Amino acid sequence: MIKHIPVMLKESINSLNVKKNGIYIDATYGCGGHTKLILSKLGEKGRIYAVDCDIKTILFNKIIDKRIIYINEKFSNLINILDSKVLGTIDGILFDLGFSSFQLNDPKRGFSFISNGPLDMRFNQSNGITAAQWIQKVSKDKLSYVLKKYGEEKFAKKIACNIKQYIKKNKLNNTIDLSKLICSIVYKFKKNKKKYKHPATRSFQAIRIFINKELEELKKALYNSLRILKKGGIISVISFHSLEDRIIKKFMKMHSINNDKYHFGVPLTEKEINNLSKKNYKLKIINRIFPNPKEIYNNPRSRSAILRVGQKI
Repeated sequence: MIKHIPVMLKESINSLNVKKNGIYIDATYGCGGHTKLILSKLGEKGRIYAVDCDIKTILFNKIIDKRIIYINEKFSNLINILDSKVLGTIDGILFDLGFSSFQLNDPKRGFSFISNGPLDMRFNQSNGITAAQWIQKVSKDKLSYVLKKYGEEKFAKKIACNIKQYIKKNKLNNTIDLSKLICSIVYKFKKNKKKYKHPATRSFQAIRIFINKELEELKKALYNSLRILKKGGIISVISFHSLEDRIIKKFMKMHSINNDKYHFGVPLTEKEINNLSKKNYKLKIINRIFPNPKEIYNNPRSRSAILRVGQKI
């Protein structure tokens, strides 16, 4: 059993500059670690929207507090779900991307390449097709493309070819079968045998991202956040691989002011925001934060994490 430890917990919540009576969104509620810390900084009139597309995650990790409004939905749909009176009034929104330890620890969810379970991999198990159903019907070329694009898997073609050959002889519908098959291929062709990542990590990541349309959902959510946040509001995003980080970096740079003139790490004053908003700027990049060595030692999952922070202007 893997214990869930929120990555860069203090850094991410501090970056939101939580106001006592502010309104915040935890767009990826998960096990509730970030929401709990935000609550500790809020007063009685403050409130937080806790969002997760996985109803099981919400129910299992629910915090009883009248200041929390739970939303079981994809974070990309927030713009359509939030009351129109709330849009443009949010003081901060936090995204902690990827999946939670709660989901990973449940073999029935199919996220783990170590524990045996059905090949599901859906965040919302009531919608869409499972990973097993997709693998069964997808072409070899499309499977190779997905493994390469979303997993940056060096042996994508070989893995895809072997998976489709295996499916012709057997039903590939559990995580251990897929994991063993991938491992046998990677170990066969990999020159450097030193173990850093599990050989199935990239392929499982790729299939999970594709099944849940994670990158498309992220792009929508980031652009919608500019309408959701109030002027001066903060957006903080924790990513865990280069595909996500490139999207976040591109988004922030595309909408940001020239940061040579405004120092990193310091939110703008109201006067500065008003002056810049007249010039149609939308965002100021505040910071880029990496986990410190102590956190990486205590929580190896954090080693690839990057926290990017911006302020709506």
